[in-house]
Parts: sequence; structure tokens; C-alpha cells
Amino acid sequence: MAQTRKRNRGAGASKKRSKKLVNSGRGKEAVRVVALGKKPKTSAKTNPRSIEKRASLEFLKWYSAGAKKAKKVGQPIRFIVEVLPDGSAKAIGTPVTIAPPNVSSLEAALSAARDRGRLKIAEILKGEDMLTGSDFGVLIGASHETVNVRRGRGEILGLQGATRGVRYPSWQLTDAGMPLPGLSELFEVLGRQPWSVYRFLKTEHPELGGRTAVEAMKAGQQKAVLGVAKNQMIGVFS
Repeated sequence: MAQTRKRNRGAGASKKRSKKLVNSGRGKEAVRVVALGKKPKTSAKTNPRSIEKRASLEFLKWYSAGAKKAKKVGQPIRFIVEVLPDGSAKAIGTPVTIAPPNVSSLEAALSAARDRGRLKIAEILKGEDMLTGSDFGVLIGASHETVNVRRGRGEILGLQGATRGVRYPSWQLTDAGMPLPGLSELFEVLGRQPWSVYRFLKTEHPELGGRTAVEAMKAGQQKAVLGVAKNQMIGVFS
């Protein structure tokens, strides 16, 4: 009996040693596989988990902004999130209010129009031709403070939205790199409203041969442009 137990213990030890050898062999084999076949590296921009995390943070940021605005105005808030093919996301525009169901159809239509206007303004101000005061100042050789002063005098067009601060269209500069001549007079005619001046400058006018006002001003037709603006204002208030 004693000899039998001894043989069994010996066989068990042999099996354990065999398992260790097999396991050790697998371990070495695994090391060799890893050494020979490297896994492709993924950057933070292409890693699915990183993309999902950034998208979640973007959504939470705009949700938080919407929640604060909803509490402040006491009305529902809507914001748009654009999901890109790579799984990332970005918000478009700013959170806008949703008219409550008990308002009149006219008030609801006006509210919707204002929301569309805010979204359009946000899109315009994100354009590559919209510069900060510092960047615009570099183009005309002036400091940010000087740009701001000249904007107040109507010599430079600066546009402001809900969140992006003041932006200066680069297209208001002439080929010589100077602000549009006659712009301050145009401001006076159009009631010193920057967005009214913007729309007028970017609109094609039959009286100017189908040109936009900014194109006509760059071509030296300041008097003709001011005449069109005055006729437009007379039509508005007649």
C-alpha cells in the first residue's frame, strides 16, 4: 500500500510538472506571437472609445447649457447635435426656446423666426472670413483697441452674436487692405445697425447693375450705393 501511494504521488507530481511545461510553453509561444505580430496603434482621434467620450462630453456640455437656459426663461429648450460618420458629435448653433403650446400661432411663428435667425447668425459668425478684433487689426496695422474704436464710429463693420463675441468680415477690406470708403455714411443711412449694414452690403441690387453693395463700393460707386440705401430706407418708412 505504501509503495502504491508513493507511485501515485510520483505520477501526480509528474503530471504537475508536465502541466507547468505545457503552460510554460504556451506562455513562451504567446510572447513570441506578440513580438512577431504587433497590434496596430490607434490615436486618440481614431480610438472609438475616445471618440465616444468626446461626443458624450459635447452632449453633456450643451445639455447643461440648455438646462440652465430652460430654468432661466421658464420654457422648453431645444438644441441640435450633429453626429459625424466617425461617431464624433458637435452642437450646431445655440440652445433656443420652444414656444409653449398655449401661445398664439403668430407668436409661435415669430418665436420660430427668431430662433432661425439666431441659428443663421451663429453659422455666419463661424465662417472663415469672420476674424477676431486682433486678427483684423493685423490686416490693417492697428491694435485691437483701435479696431474697437473705429467700429464704434462706423468705420469698420463688426458683427456680434450670442456667444462668439464681435467678428469682423475680412471682405470689407479693399484691395489696398483698407476699410471700405464711405462705410460710416452707410451706417448713418441704415440706422447704425451692423446686421442691417451686413445684409445690405451682401445683397445684389438691380440699381447697381446686379452687383452687391460691397462690390460696388470697392469699385468706387459709394454715391450710388448711398443713394440705393436712402431709397431703401424711404421705402421702409413710407
